Amino acid sequence: MTIFFTVFSILPLTLFVVLSWKYSLFKRTWQEVYFADTPVLIESDDWGPGEALHAQRLLQLFACLETHKDSFSRAVVITADIVLSVPDIDKIQADPDAGYHRKLLNEVSPDIYQAMMIGIKQGVLVPQLHGLEHLNGQAFAKLCQLNDSRIAGALADPKRWNWESLDSPLQGHYVDGSKLPTQAISSEKAQTLIAMAALRFTELFGYPSFSTVAPCYLWNSTIEKLWQQNGIKVIQTAGYRCDGRDKQGHYHQDRNLIRVGDLSESAQVYLVRNVMYEPVDGNNNADTAYKEALVAYAQALPISISTHRYNYTRGVEDFQSSLQGLDQLLSAIGANIAELRFVSSPELGEQLTKEHTIIVNHFNDSHYMPLKRLSGFKKLAPFLWRLYYRHPKLVLLAYISGLIIPASLLCRYSK
Repeated sequence: MTIFFTVFSILPLTLFVVLSWKYSLFKRTWQEVYFADTPVLIESDDWGPGEALHAQRLLQLFACLETHKDSFSRAVVITADIVLSVPDIDKIQADPDAGYHRKLLNEVSPDIYQAMMIGIKQGVLVPQLHGLEHLNGQAFAKLCQLNDSRIAGALADPKRWNWESLDSPLQGHYVDGSKLPTQAISSEKAQTLIAMAALRFTELFGYPSFSTVAPCYLWNSTIEKLWQQNGIKVIQTAGYRCDGRDKQGHYHQDRNLIRVGDLSESAQVYLVRNVMYEPVDGNNNADTAYKEALVAYAQALPISISTHRYNYTRGVEDFQSSLQGLDQLLSAIGANIAELRFVSSPELGEQLTKEHTIIVNHFNDSHYMPLKRLSGFKKLAPFLWRLYYRHPKLVLLAYISGLIIPASLLCRYSK
């Protein structure tokens, strides 16, 4: 009994010390956005020109998404990060000045483009700008002229290749990865690429891209400023920003901690992917993704699922397994998480910048009620969970000091 009273008598003092020590951290975390409705979004990179079967795969993916509905009977939405063009290799090879030439999505893959338009009309696909290309055009043209071995696959069968066959450093758009370390492209070149991409995107999909994600997560402050000048106000991230790759090809992070709702230097709002469903990679299956979704839910964060195109465009067996796993993941989320709201990335970005604003899917002109947020005492449990999952040293101190006991009780009874 004496030990019991001793332990609990020092808890207030310990709490005071911790609050004084980490006050700025606690204040910053408390001021973040907490959602009462749980936004669920699927971010899928690299959709664009490709083989004809991609169109059929998209339609099958749409059929799966339509079977899952949120609390307002809205179907799951896939935010498809669109690559707008691929190289015109015949013209590049014939150009004596080693200039870069491209073929647009609707020209080279009209069936895929039409499938996308079907998804947009149905409301299960919202397009988002990924890039004019998924490579550095000027560098690619030079490598073509040199018959570089790194692009041998592209030169051997120009009509069937895709950028995924390139060495990883060559897939960056806003950097030149033909030599390591990579070099950021000039502001002038970036302005041309981004302005052209913004124009072509609007021509293809009837509305500007309000949001974007950079190919290979490689971009910098200059790119953000140019995005902002071209109407892009939301940036999708994986929780960090990389401005290049070093001599060994390793990514260099120039901003290594980004939270949902943080602002860029150009006042754009950041989104963060926090659930990985990349089954073809062999690491992130439906079970692991569901566990990550529960972690996000406990923190009153959006559940942002990352799942690349290649999970759905390879062999039949891989495709069926990936689609079945996605269906399983969405079923588990729907069955165990209340007040679900299926949204796209640009819609979530608008909700973060404009609270109480009606959600609008600008691509098919559909409207939905705003996302509800938590406030006051109701934020306490997810606030504590955010501290728990983000700050292991603070958690260790809580266990040592005994503060973990009242924190656990607050999490249980403050919902």
